[in-house]
Amino acid sequence: MRCLRHILDITWQDKVTNNNVLGRARITSMYAMLKQRRIRWLGHVGRTDDGRIPKDLLYGELMQGKRPTGKPQLGKRDLKAMDVDFASWETLVADRSAWRQSVQRGLSKFEE
Repeated sequence: MRCLRHILDITWQDKVTNNNVLGRARITSMYAMLKQRRIRWLGHVGRTDDGRIPKDLLYGELMQGKRPTGKPQLGKRDLKAMDVDFASWETLVADRSAWRQSVQRGLSKFEE
């Protein structure tokens, strides 16, 4: 935020909120960026071959470790926030263009 304020020539004395700074810079909020990155990662891992370690961790197929068995709740929460159907996200991931469109739609809804 400090760099954006410097680029936009906003001093601390102007008392401009962080949301207004992001709006002036035409940048999405940090929460939306994080959700977008996590959703993109879910799509990437969902398209990988079975037996790969990231996919096994995502689905909780590894028996050792501290995580409970099952899909991580973080992905579930992000999919719900982006209005992506949790039951059919795996079939949607297979088609990259449809996945990207649904992520963009969900991101715009989340920003509103």
